[in-house]
Amino acid sequence: MDVQEVKYCINRVKDGDKDAFGALVDAYKDMVFTVCLRMLTSEADAEEAAQDVFVKAFRSIGSFQAKAKFSTWLYRIAYNHCISVIRKKVKMIDLVDDIPEGEVDEGEMNGLESISAEERSRYLKLAIESLAETDAVVVTLFYYDELSLEEIAGVTGLSSSNIRIKLHRSRKKMYQVICENLKSEVSSIL
Repeated sequence: MDVQEVKYCINRVKDGDKDAFGALVDAYKDMVFTVCLRMLTSEADAEEAAQDVFVKAFRSIGSFQAKAKFSTWLYRIAYNHCISVIRKKVKMIDLVDDIPEGEVDEGEMNGLESISAEERSRYLKLAIESLAETDAVVVTLFYYDELSLEEIAGVTGLSSSNIRIKLHRSRKKMYQVICENLKSEVSSIL
């Protein structure tokens, strides 16, 4: 859905056309579900959270002012809602990563290109799941959804420099997890 179609649907919803919101849900349901899944890790919790996010978005669409992209606004709602769900479950979000500061050559991660797409996907999924919820969301938004640092900052409320640090540490942690999971394969990849 392009920017003009999004604006058109939003204006229709604001004018009272509830059915127009369905087009927005269809366009953004995968994105919202992915954010929720990365943060909550349970598919059932993510599905419920995604539904709640769209209910919140529908109820507050009148306050959407188009200062940012609709997707960024929706990401922010999803992110905040998931934080609330996590807090209700009395989970602590680990914002500090205890990874040793030894340098990892990120070019070594290109070894993943030599394995099948299915295997690569599986190893990357395991690596992302090993990250703290916030870090997993930052990685997903940056690499999979291709949001800029500024857009991620708008979603998470973190500074751009903090996001850069999280991305760097997350890549290092993912590298370690992939190496552990590959065991014998890692020697042929590296």
